[in-house]
Amino acid sequence: MLAALLTCSGTVESFAAARIALVVGNSDYKNTSQLTNPKNDAALMAGTLEQSGFAVTKLIDADYRTMKKALLDFGRQMRDEETEASLFYYAGHGVQIKGENYLVPVDATITSEDEVDLETINVNSFLQVMNSSQSRINIVILDACRNNPFARSFRAVSRGLAPVQAPKGTWIAYATAPGDVASDGSGGNSPYTLSLTQAINEGAGEPIETVFKRARQRVLQLTEEEQVPWETSSITGDFYFRQDASDQGRQQVVPAAPQVSESPVSQAFEAARREGSQAAWSAFLSRFPDADVSYLSRANDALFKLKLAALSKAATKPDRPFASCAYATLGTLSGELCATSVLDPQYGNRYGGVNLGDNQLRTAWVEGVAGDGIGQSVLISFDSPKTINGIRLVNGYAKNGDIFAKNGRVRELLVATSSGYSQTITLHDNSDWQRLDLPPLNDVSWIMLEIGSVYRGSKYKDTAISELRFE
Repeated sequence: MLAALLTCSGTVESFAAARIALVVGNSDYKNTSQLTNPKNDAALMAGTLEQSGFAVTKLIDADYRTMKKALLDFGRQMRDEETEASLFYYAGHGVQIKGENYLVPVDATITSEDEVDLETINVNSFLQVMNSSQSRINIVILDACRNNPFARSFRAVSRGLAPVQAPKGTWIAYATAPGDVASDGSGGNSPYTLSLTQAINEGAGEPIETVFKRARQRVLQLTEEEQVPWETSSITGDFYFRQDASDQGRQQVVPAAPQVSESPVSQAFEAARREGSQAAWSAFLSRFPDADVSYLSRANDALFKLKLAALSKAATKPDRPFASCAYATLGTLSGELCATSVLDPQYGNRYGGVNLGDNQLRTAWVEGVAGDGIGQSVLISFDSPKTINGIRLVNGYAKNGDIFAKNGRVRELLVATSSGYSQTITLHDNSDWQRLDLPPLNDVSWIMLEIGSVYRGSKYKDTAISELRFE
């Protein structure tokens, strides 16, 4: 009850053997690319920590002043002698400059590398506060290893975050290894936060090292070993997120949750899990679109993995209700191009699949369903098997900078072919030509591109691709 009251009030008060946490999730950025999952990740992490006995302060879409004030208050709480453990979690944009890591508030406006220190939060400065912490253990979790959203304004661009030395008694965890870029995920939560919260929930009686090791194993599995979570530590004792009944003499034991009857959502979720089919998960998501994020993220993740598995075994064209088909020339290859949905013409503009090959940035293929367009696709069929040595595209509706920002852009693109190849590619959020990171694709009679997740537009939900080329 005390933890719940503290969370609702937005402050953290000390109590005997207190566990305190500050959780920040920044998604709706005002002056750079928006992120889909951090606010969901923060909600999932906050709920998990509350169940583990933490009094949680949760911030969603925090601006600079709010983040700075919250970190200042949190640092003072860490100096309370009654504080047993403190945990800081951040999901959102982060940038690295000259070995320093910076967390980006939603109102940051950065036009030059020299402005970063004034517009963002320096992680190393916050870590210095931990030197005076009275907590037995301090935990920092950064799910912020994404591409630099201000890369065009920087003299030199570094990938991901830089490694830092952990102050005494501190555990620092990154979503992926230093210098690498982590996936934002396609099922409502990032692979890292989803895996870590599951590991915490299942880790009763297990020390912190085991919990993070289990999370790393799950992330490797979810990302096909492309993302490797990483930690650095200077802790000397044992710490347990959750205790089991046999643990004697250890710190705080989390009381058992009261027994309540299962809700319709949990019953339907378990039924879908037992069946384990695409149809079952799709039915669950359609029936409970407003369910708790912990259910939605797991359901979307299960559905997405089933789609990948099915596509990797496909020998015939996907059976989709295509809205339009037309013959198109896309670079050096030509074929029939079909789209599952197309936005109706507006103000004299055209948005069909054929616009992907018309050499005009003022036109685009724009999906035409309600929502963000996740799951919409284009299928290109060739007269005879082809070898595709490369794929290039222009993301978003690149008519001009204003139109580009207002409409949705593709974040993750699922590529599947008749030869059984399937891969999810993360696209850059800009209107430049970009080449997909794919191996040569041989003996391809059809190739499908499906929207896996999006960068949300500032005004419209329609998601677009302007141009597409095969080499």
